[in-house]
Amino acid sequence: MRQTIKARYHDGVLQPLEPLTLADEAEVHITVDTGITVSAEEILQHAARVYHGLTAEDVAEVEAIALDRQHFFREPAA
Repeated sequence: MRQTIKARYHDGVLQPLEPLTLADEAEVHITVDTGITVSAEEILQHAARVYHGLTAEDVAEVEAIALDRQHFFREPAA
């Protein structure tokens, strides 16, 4: 028998959010689908927090490093 249910993961345990029709001690196979959709607004809110607490100079330095693609695949200087 196949059932599709929603569950919440908390402290290492999957907790069903609705009753299951299973016998006690039944073994099951679980497929986890974390296809959580995130709105564009939520993505922008998270992105806006990336620089939270940094000065304008810090932000400029981070962006300069990110845009300097010549160093992306080089070994760090010793």
